[in-house]
Amino acid sequence: MIIFMVINNNYRRILIKISGEFFLSNNTERFNSIRLNKLCNDLINVLNNGINISLVIGGGNIIRGREFTNNNLINRETADSIGMLSTVINGIIVRDILAKHDVDAEIVSSLDLPFDVHKLNPFILNKLVKQNKLIIFVGGLGLPYFSTDTISVVGASLSHCNAILKATKTDGVYDKDPILHPDAKHLNNITYDYAIQNNLQIMDDTAFSLAKKLNLPIYVFSLFEDDCFIRALNQDIRISIVN
Repeated sequence: MIIFMVINNNYRRILIKISGEFFLSNNTERFNSIRLNKLCNDLINVLNNGINISLVIGGGNIIRGREFTNNNLINRETADSIGMLSTVINGIIVRDILAKHDVDAEIVSSLDLPFDVHKLNPFILNKLVKQNKLIIFVGGLGLPYFSTDTISVVGASLSHCNAILKATKTDGVYDKDPILHPDAKHLNNITYDYAIQNNLQIMDDTAFSLAKKLNLPIYVFSLFEDDCFIRALNQDIRISIVN
């Protein structure tokens, strides 16, 4: 396996945010073993380069709370709670796969969970950071109306991360949806304000506003690239940087 050395050694810990939809293989299989193993190998390469990791995984491969918001079955608050539980399932699965690769990961959540999960608080996080643990945040903030983007920024700050890596299905940020618009322009560098004002939807506005306040740069790139996290930090693949 090729290990890329990180050029910028200022990053002691980064938060990686990925979509749960990455794990989908088709409409019936919620977990793609090849993609799960790719994720774990790419995470291990980051650790091997001396960079510690905090991790947030969405729950879109299982269920998305917003799928229920346009019908009369349940209310928005319950829908958001369902989405939070999806992230818990993904976090537990990734923790166990990492354990098979001899990586000791700890799960932290604002929810009360019976699965050997730490309660989200600064004291616990400081302890885990000092131990150089890989930290997986699950369950969001435990409140409706806040997305996994928001817990990504909050978790990055509380676990002393230098940057947020947002791995997506596309190779960065565009001025409009590149899937719907072939003439969409790739944006290499943009500000938080530009992203909010132009409704680019890479993250929600709450997350962007908080990232701006905390001065956390956001790297946006394709999760499908080989060794994507190290190469994104090296800017060896096509990326967009929000700062």
